[in-house]
Amino acid sequence: MKKLIYTLFSAFVALALIHPASAQDDITVPLSSPGKAGHIKIDLVYADNIVVQSHSGQDVIVQYSGEDDDEDWNKRKNGLRRISSGGLSLEITEDNNTVIINSQPHNNDLELKVLVPANFSAKINAVHGDVEVHGLTGEIEIESVNGDVEITKISGSALINSVNGDIEARFDQVNPDAPMSFTGVNGDIEISLPGNAKFSAKMKTDWGDIYTNFEMEIDRSPKDNQVSSKKGKYKVTVNKWVYGSVNGGGTQYLFKTLHGDISIRKN
Repeated sequence: MKKLIYTLFSAFVALALIHPASAQDDITVPLSSPGKAGHIKIDLVYADNIVVQSHSGQDVIVQYSGEDDDEDWNKRKNGLRRISSGGLSLEITEDNNTVIINSQPHNNDLELKVLVPANFSAKINAVHGDVEVHGLTGEIEIESVNGDVEITKISGSALINSVNGDIEARFDQVNPDAPMSFTGVNGDIEISLPGNAKFSAKMKTDWGDIYTNFEMEIDRSPKDNQVSSKKGKYKVTVNKWVYGSVNGGGTQYLFKTLHGDISIRKN
């Protein structure tokens, strides 16, 4: 298949020169095999918000906008007036139903919304900015450093990690054979699952509480304690994991945060 590459730099700068406060645009990316499952991959350093949402079309539509700093618009240097701060730089690549979006690291005012067919999977890496995914049926993988993560109306599986931010996930359906993971450091984790979901939960929070309204069979036995010996000295490491089985148990779901509460809700 022919690889399509869209570089969205010059057009944005031209818009910014005409309308210095803001600029917005969108581009339609045709797929190599419309109607078949696909992947969206996004890798951004700075973005105010990243949204991936399903729609009824068979193309991928990328909507983006950004702002310049009004306070510094008339900034001068050596007698010269600033007319641009570099603008927005995006590169979009489509190859065999995989769409990849990358951006330069200085785009800290970027607002990105991507419309994809529902039968897409998503892989998103974001350093600064919130991430939202809505209405997909595939696999979702999100790595976020500074920002909240929210996924809703999901009918598939998810692997989510956020260092500084809350995680909220609501599933309409789950893949019974796919393990899932929701982990963080500073933030609450709130997961909503179908009432008939069968899973085995592995849960831990160091400074927080764990809540659920599922009928969950709890096992608090210290399965993960580690014992080691060296030169006659013994060391025991206690790991306070809590295990639970829902609807008889099944594929393992991992829930872990350092500072925050964990809530596992029944839809």
